[in-house]
Amino acid sequence: MGLQSQNFSNTEYYQVAATVRDESTLRRELSSLQAVKDQYPKYLLTLDDDPTADYDGIKRINALQWLLGNS
Repeated sequence: MGLQSQNFSNTEYYQVAATVRDESTLRRELSSLQAVKDQYPKYLLTLDDDPTADYDGIKRINALQWLLGNS
């Protein structure tokens, strides 16, 4: 299950996985975010050292880069 972050100005959704290089794992991890039908930003954080990707509005980014504010 993912994490929803809320503050006074916005809502964001996060799903975290160690790796999504396996296609079935990627589909599984994206499915919970795809089920949310609103306009708020959605992120898939992984430890994969791959370029940032976008899956129909869901951004896959490296978790370490995200923690350092480099994404």
